[in-house]
Amino acid sequence: MRHFRPRQWSILLPLALISALISCGKTQSPAVPANPSMESKNPGEPTSAKDPLQIERSSLGDAGPGPSSSNPIPSQEPDPVEVVEPDSSDTEEAPVSLLLSEPEFERRAKLGHLVAKRRCILCHKVDGRGAILQPPLIQVSVRRLERMKIISEHLDQLQADDPDRYQARVDLFNSIEAEPDLLRKMSIWLHGYLKQPTFDNPQAKMPLQVLKPEEIDQLASYVIQLAVEGVKQGVPTPE
Repeated sequence: MRHFRPRQWSILLPLALISALISCGKTQSPAVPANPSMESKNPGEPTSAKDPLQIERSSLGDAGPGPSSSNPIPSQEPDPVEVVEPDSSDTEEAPVSLLLSEPEFERRAKLGHLVAKRRCILCHKVDGRGAILQPPLIQVSVRRLERMKIISEHLDQLQADDPDRYQARVDLFNSIEAEPDLLRKMSIWLHGYLKQPTFDNPQAKMPLQVLKPEEIDQLASYVIQLAVEGVKQGVPTPE
């Protein structure tokens, strides 16, 4: 057996210790935390890691509790309905006249209603009752109101075609044309018509009526009132 000398042991022993330390350093590495963000710099301090739900929200953007602006939910509100206003150009407006508000006119119209139910009902319907020889009185009244708008043309034609008839009532015709108020113009015409239906038209169908002067006043007022109501209701005129 080979024997080492004391000097040799003094050299080999430090080398063995150094070799052992180097091998321990290679085999043992410092522990590394699984999640570096979970490591706290100082003991006792809370970890700096974020909650996974918070990380997910931050990646989507802080849009609050509502939907993301990149993919908005369509509005559930119904589409606005377009309101179509009625065309007033086709609507006939009733004429405005102070005659309708006169207490005496209203009184005569009420009495004229009673006259119509006794006399006009023989040929026309009044309040839905009566004969059907002629159109309902309300339709006839509306037609007469419409014809008052062109009465001057009618009288010019009458003067040309039947000058004798025209001259027989020229004062009445002049009064009709001189009156600017449409309803008062109609009242003047009705007074002549109820006295003599053929005074301005030899083809008039209404037979001669024997009426008292006050009955003519009353019936004329009622027909005017009826015509205005018919225009407001949109009552068609007879052919």
